[in-house]
Amino acid sequence: QGSGPILLDEVECSGNELSLDQCKKSDWGQQNCDHIEDAGVSCDPFTGPPVRLVDGESTKEGRVEVFLNGQWGSVCDNGWTDRDAAVVCRQLGFSGTAKARAMAYFGEGQGPIHLDNVECSGTEHTLGQCVRPDTGIHSCWHSEDAGVICDYVEEKVQDIRRTGDVSISSMQK
Repeated sequence: QGSGPILLDEVECSGNELSLDQCKKSDWGQQNCDHIEDAGVSCDPFTGPPVRLVDGESTKEGRVEVFLNGQWGSVCDNGWTDRDAAVVCRQLGFSGTAKARAMAYFGEGQGPIHLDNVECSGTEHTLGQCVRPDTGIHSCWHSEDAGVICDYVEEKVQDIRRTGDVSISSMQK
C-alpha cells in the first residue's frame, strides 16, 4: 500500500496509449479510494532485438538496422509502411509522426538483411513484436533497405503573394 494522495481513479486504457494521461479516467485528484486499492504493474522485459538508425542527417532518421546473431543487419522494405516506421520510432523513444522510407533511401547497408515482410499494426512497442517467423529466405537486395524518419514534420512553403516577403522552406526527406 502506498501513502499520500491518491491521484487517479476509474482509469480505462485500451493499451495503445503512450501514457496514462491519454486514458479515460476521473479528473486528477478526484477519487473514492483507499490505499488498499492501490494498483501496480509488472512489465514484460522482452523488448526484441536492439534497433538503430544509420546514415541519416540526424538521430531521428536513417536506415533501420537490427542486431541479431551477433551482428547488425538491415530490414527489407517489402511491405514496409508508416505503421512499421511508427513502431521503430516508438522503440527508439520518439513519439511524433513517423514516415517510412524504402529503396535504400538512406543508402545501402552492409552485412545481412535480417528481416523481410515485417507486419506491424502500429500499436506494438518494439519491432520484435511485429516480426513473422523467419524462413531464412529473403527476396531482397540492399537496394531495398528500409528506413524511417521519426518526429516527421512536413514544412509547407508559405504563400508570399500577400506579404511580399520572400521565404524559402525546404521539405524534409
